[in-house]
Amino acid sequence: MERWQKPLTVINVEPGDDYQLDSDGSISRSTKITYSRESTERIRLGYACARCLEVFEIAWPVACTTCGAPIRERQLEYFEREYGGVINLSPTSWDDEIAAIEEHGRKEEERNGRRMDV
Repeated sequence: MERWQKPLTVINVEPGDDYQLDSDGSISRSTKITYSRESTERIRLGYACARCLEVFEIAWPVACTTCGAPIRERQLEYFEREYGGVINLSPTSWDDEIAAIEEHGRKEEERNGRRMDV
């Protein structure tokens, strides 16, 4: 496999904060995708489609050969609108990690306590 053919690396997928009304009347929620730094750069530089994740041998083709997205015309605009910045996914220290786990446990206990009172 040639280097350019390497698939993008998705680190995490989770529900987003936005909703949209689909053409059939149903409501769908956005998706928040976290890519590796290398994959994010490939999208930003036009070597991969931000819509379907197809990778390209040459940057900025007119359109994606898989989904038809207008790469040359619109991808940079889409990337600038959707890019959330660099997120550090590693804990800052063990003390911070332990404190976060304890806080999560307290919140879970509070939620469970409220459910029993209802």
